[in-house]
Amino acid sequence: MQEETRLAALHHARLAIAKGSDDAAALATAGFVIAVCGRDYETALTAFDRSFALSSSLALAPGFSSLVRAWKGDDAIAVEQANRALRLSPFDPLIYLPYIGLAYAHFAAGRFEEMVSAANLATQSNPRFTPPLILLAAALGCLDRSEDAKTVVQRLLELEPGITVSSAIRSACYENPENIAALGSALGKAGLPET
Repeated sequence: MQEETRLAALHHARLAIAKGSDDAAALATAGFVIAVCGRDYETALTAFDRSFALSSSLALAPGFSSLVRAWKGDDAIAVEQANRALRLSPFDPLIYLPYIGLAYAHFAAGRFEEMVSAANLATQSNPRFTPPLILLAAALGCLDRSEDAKTVVQRLLELEPGITVSSAIRSACYENPENIAALGSALGKAGLPET
């Protein structure tokens, strides 16, 4: 993301939090933007909590929260939030988000079979979105399923020609750098080009 775009997104997200204190969807979306663009997880989690207080039936907030909780290393809460989002809206067009949250949480916890399942479901929900494919390739690499990993890497390269390990791990916003390094290692093992 270009720096100008990132700063504009942060500006608008902060405005949404300041002006949209009675809008659960605006708070959830703004919180997620702040997490992704600013890596300010505490502000994001506060926005999610405010969103939960306004609406216990909005699937968007726990879906976004699951991703941020996984990146922060709160794996149990990430799984809980993802499952909540899936229960609230099992046919949501954004259902891939809680599945990605599950995949990130399972990766950090070393539950690679569960990660494969979550990443597959995310990919089925949004076949052209590369983060679930990145997570699927990493899980397959960790499980030494090289033929399956090769197929996923081929699909990744079709969707995003030139993708490498270093470019793929940019989408992982783990707070713990060891998780990012482990993800990079797993992608290398899966056959994704290093550079």
